[in-house]
Amino acid sequence: MHYERKGPGLVNGGKSGHGQPRYEQQNNDRRRNGNSQGRQVNPRKPPRPKKPRKESKIYFIALLPNAAVGKEIIRMKQEFADFYEARKALKVLPYITVQVPFTADPVLEKDLCEGLTDFASGMKPFEVQLNGFGAVSLENRRLIFINVVKTPSIMHLHKQLILLLRKEFGFSSMLAKYGFNPHISLALNDIGEGLFEMARQEYEEKEFHAAFRVNNLYLLRHTGTAWEVLHKCKLGGEA
Repeated sequence: MHYERKGPGLVNGGKSGHGQPRYEQQNNDRRRNGNSQGRQVNPRKPPRPKKPRKESKIYFIALLPNAAVGKEIIRMKQEFADFYEARKALKVLPYITVQVPFTADPVLEKDLCEGLTDFASGMKPFEVQLNGFGAVSLENRRLIFINVVKTPSIMHLHKQLILLLRKEFGFSSMLAKYGFNPHISLALNDIGEGLFEMARQEYEEKEFHAAFRVNNLYLLRHTGTAWEVLHKCKLGGEA
């Protein structure tokens, strides 16, 4: 379709009055309404600059073993990885999850650290017991892990933490759950189905016993490549 310039705006060449652009029509309306200046006004305003979005971070809350037990668990992880080619668990230190990973705005870190510090000060240090191995296979999840004994102390800490997260920080019941099966992972979802069954049979027959004293609760943050300890909360408060 050919357009030619007629007057101050563009009109459809060859069809007078049809296909007239909206801004030409607006200018004509202005003249009919007594606007003698005939100024052309752009009806589109420039977009406002958008504020930069703050990037959320991923966090979780955990208990960590002492150095001696942690070293032994890392040795077992390495042994498992070498035999079964499942190395994902080697990328993280041994830990017991007490609140699964969650996403939050970094501006909340100060309040979260203070809230967890106050919470931990009201908890007493206790002993964690490790007893044998377990395995679980779901649709998209295959784990080999060390069993953590469900003592009253660890179950009480978890229950009180869930209450805190729901009441003070607005965690939903789907995120902060009362169901708790404490464990330390040896393999994290990166073991093939056939090898998983071999590992399950081997490790469910193995014996392993250890214990360590828990003195701290940890808030960890993901850097984008690895987990780091963001804050350490002393159980029972300052010594």
